[in-house]
Amino acid sequence: MIQVGALPGESMPLMKKEVNDMDKIRQFGNQMQYRMAQFMYGRNGLDALARTCNWIAIILLVINLFVQSGIVYLLWLIFFSYSCFRVYSRNIPKRYAENQKFLDMTIVPRRYAKLAKLQWRDRKVSRYYICKSCHQQIRVPKGKGRIEIRCPKCNERFIKKT
Repeated sequence: MIQVGALPGESMPLMKKEVNDMDKIRQFGNQMQYRMAQFMYGRNGLDALARTCNWIAIILLVINLFVQSGIVYLLWLIFFSYSCFRVYSRNIPKRYAENQKFLDMTIVPRRYAKLAKLQWRDRKVSRYYICKSCHQQIRVPKGKGRIEIRCPKCNERFIKKT
């Protein structure tokens, strides 16, 4: 398709065939997305335990790049296989129960990780404390000196330096 009046060296519009190829690529992508959604229907999918197993498998794979150990490779294979098994499993109630047990076991580390993330985000303007009696997170402004902090949940009072 030649544009009438185009000078040599000017950009030409996309040809009709190229536009059709791009449409076919988009259409193929949409079809694959639809087929994957159909395949995953009725399956467990990616939950917290499967995600954790994936991260452990990735870390083990990186370690294995440097160590070249058969044991590390076997551990990687076990974690990755278990993660795939969980994602594609059709026994959703059993996988749900396993995931809930995992979440209950890891609540303390997840709480501290969340607190560390908040402290890092607000490190210039706020300070975080945890109430000793009810374990409530309390945020106070930074740079106020020694202040008395009252827990909003249990009304416990304690003095801290901000």
